[in-house]
Amino acid sequence: MNKRQTTEFDKIILTAFMVSKARQFTDIPYAQELAQLVEQGLIELPEPQNQDKSVLLTVRVEARYKAINQLTAQYQIPQILELASGLLPRGMLMSGNPNITFIESDLPAMISCKQQIVQQLVGERPNLHFLEIDATSRPSQFLKSAVALKSGQQVMILCEGLLTHLSMAEKQLVCANVREMLQSYGGVWITPDFIDTASLTRSLQDDPHLQKLLLQTAKNLTGRSLVDNNFATQEAARQFAYEQGFRVVEYSMLNVIDQLSCLEILGIDKEVVRKMLATASVFALTLDSLTMESPVDP
Repeated sequence: MNKRQTTEFDKIILTAFMVSKARQFTDIPYAQELAQLVEQGLIELPEPQNQDKSVLLTVRVEARYKAINQLTAQYQIPQILELASGLLPRGMLMSGNPNITFIESDLPAMISCKQQIVQQLVGERPNLHFLEIDATSRPSQFLKSAVALKSGQQVMILCEGLLTHLSMAEKQLVCANVREMLQSYGGVWITPDFIDTASLTRSLQDDPHLQKLLLQTAKNLTGRSLVDNNFATQEAARQFAYEQGFRVVEYSMLNVIDQLSCLEILGIDKEVVRKMLATASVFALTLDSLTMESPVDP
């Protein structure tokens, strides 16, 4: 990856601050501690100023986090690689189980900060690892994780909010890297990032503040448009995944609506949330049998 691209991708890191602040209004373990570190300036990364506020951003953030966790529990694969882990607290939580191997990965600036944060909050854990991985790099950097993974055991790959910022070509690169990883280990890729513009527009129509936050403020921070980088429709998102060599099982985010603590904390109308999450889903992707025999070209 050249210098221009690296600088461009580093801008995406700024969205981690926005999401971390939203996550503090939930019961997600370590969310408040992470947000406090951001507020205190203990994370040495540029923080966006004058952020727009929306309580429904917290809903989206909590829903996708808990929907992913629900699926990780369902698949029960003890080796986990999280892409673009940013300020997500999942690694600290799940590595509390010594039988789980958890690998956090991100761009160098972010993963270095994250490692320092984790050291402050939970100390060192032999089963929690940190790797510098650019998920779009070809040849793949995913195999750096081999130092922590056991061969012959499946791996669960997670990403939350990564693909939404990437162009279609960059999404294809990530898919190619995930395919190679699953061909080597087997397992599943879990992500809510196959978002389509039609569903996103419907989910935002009742909240102009969230519209501005996700569509305008995010573009100003990253230089990348969520609309331009989304799929046009849900069917287009599914078709893209199939073309990349994956089988897809979809899980509605409505499955976790009763787990959303922010509704009570922030006084949010549950019916508004139900309408917003009605078209949101998490994909669980596994390799198509033909892909396992004859890999798709990136």
